[in-house]
Parts: sequence; structure tokens; C-alpha cells
Amino acid sequence: MLAAALGTAGGALARPTLAQPWPGRPLRIVVGYAPGGLTDLVARMIGPSLTEVLGQPVVVENRTGAAGNLATEYVVRAPADGSTFLASSGGQITVSPHTYTNLRVDPVTELEHITMIGEGDQIICTNNALPTKNFSDFVALAKRQPGRMSYATSGSGGNLHLFLEFMRLETGIEIEAIHYRGGAALLPDLMSNQVQLSLSTYPVVESAIREGQVRPLLIIGRHREKRLPEVPTATEVGYPALDRCANWFGLHAPKGTSGAVLNRMQQVVGEALRQPAVIQRLAVLGLDPVGNTPDQFLARIRMESELYGTVARRANLQVY
Repeated sequence: MLAAALGTAGGALARPTLAQPWPGRPLRIVVGYAPGGLTDLVARMIGPSLTEVLGQPVVVENRTGAAGNLATEYVVRAPADGSTFLASSGGQITVSPHTYTNLRVDPVTELEHITMIGEGDQIICTNNALPTKNFSDFVALAKRQPGRMSYATSGSGGNLHLFLEFMRLETGIEIEAIHYRGGAALLPDLMSNQVQLSLSTYPVVESAIREGQVRPLLIIGRHREKRLPEVPTATEVGYPALDRCANWFGLHAPKGTSGAVLNRMQQVVGEALRQPAVIQRLAVLGLDPVGNTPDQFLARIRMESELYGTVARRANLQVY
């Protein structure tokens, strides 16, 4: 899940111009996660549309490690020549700067932000064995048993960790964080009640919900999930701040990339996101198409970064 303009007139003058028609060579979209994950799938989804319109091959390059931060740093340091882009999860851009003390770049200020590709809701689920029928029941149970239950994250310092710490702060419960290597890795322990709660996207927990192994309690997002119409949003049950915890995927470029390139990429991605086939494929992943402008995207990023920085400080959430 953008402030006025990135910079001063001096910054604008420093931005390189295109010496030849763009693109004059294949494009790379760098992904900080393994093939088959949501960020990777989103990048590969838009690649064919870019190739069709721009006339150059698009290569998706997976540079995994450090919750996507290695890929972020790689693109920050790449030449601003319009050939290298970053497909990110929201957490890479707006959470990591506040939780990873060894992060050597600031993705908010050291990247050009082209467009948000897609945005989706997330679902708080509990093990089905718990005597909780709704989120209020879970909060009450946790308060009766302080420190005895745990929640699962997809990695220390990532967006799931920060979002669930935000939930802990907002509800006033005492619950322990247990960290796993990715969202899929935590699911068996959630289903077996080794951990009692987690936050996931619908595609990750769909079969577990259908088979009655986990119970969806709350939607974190702008609206109810169409496939779970009975599950309320956080706003509906009295925790509106939690609905600002966004699950989005975006496209970025090295700082100083030509404005003409940024605008053309945003235009082409926006056109792709209006294609029925792409809309349908995003829906399968639990995402709605966005395609906002660079200015709109930057404003959203700055707003979220400010919020998540506050949450990280309140929770004393830092990874060394």
C-alpha cells in the first residue's frame, strides 16, 4: 500500500535528458523476493504489456535477501539511464527504513516512484480451535491471558511484523511475535495452533479457511473482501487506524531517471492495468489495479512512511 515535486529547480536541472529514443535496449525489473511470490508475479504480469508497447524485451531479475532490501539498494545504485526498475512491495519502501538499522539507502528519497501497480486487503486469521468467533472475542481472550498467545510474521522487521505490532498497540493486548521465513512458512504452525494469529493475503489462506483450519476475523483495508463478505473491516469494529496498513506493489526507478521515461512508464503501466485480462489476474492475487501518477504515488509513500515510523518507534521495533 506524493508530495509536491521531488525537489528543487536545481534537482530538476540535474536530471539527465534522453540522448536517443527510449528505450534503446532491454529493460530490467528487479524484484527483491523469490520467483512465485506476489511481488514477482505482479512484475511478470506487467512485463508483456511493456514489451508489446515499448518494443523491447523486459527481464525480471530476482535479487533476494534482507526482506527485499538488497534489491532496493541495487536499484538505488543503478545508473539512471531508464533501463533498470524496481518492482516493490509496500513494506520495502515505507516499513524497512524504520525497522532495519543497517539499511544503507533511503528508498523514499533515493528512488523515483513511478506508479502503484496494485493494492489489496489483508486478513487477520486465528487458529480455528480458539474459542473466538470475531475479533472482539480474540482481544478479550488475549487480555484474559496476557503473554500466553503468539502471532506469526513473515520475517522480523517486515511489514507483517510492523502491522501486527500496530494491532498490539491499538488493542492493548500482550502477545508474542514469532518470526518465519516467508508467509507460506508460517501457515502450518498457524493451522496446528503453534501460533494463534497471523495476517495474510486471501490467496495465501484461502484453502485453510475453506477447510476450516483457520478462521478469518478481520479485514485490514479499504473494504470487505468479496469472497468473505461476512468478515468486517478494522474500521467497522472500532480500529480505523489499522485500515491504513496497506498491502501494495509499485514500480520505481533510480533517482535522476528522466521525467520523460517516468511518465511514459506510468502511462504504459496504466494502460495495462485497464486491460480486462490483467484486472482478472490481479483479482486472483487479491489486488485491485491502481496506476496512479508519480506525484500521487509519492504523496502516498510519504504519508505511510510517517505513520509507520511512528509505529516502529512506539513498538521499539528495530532489526540489527
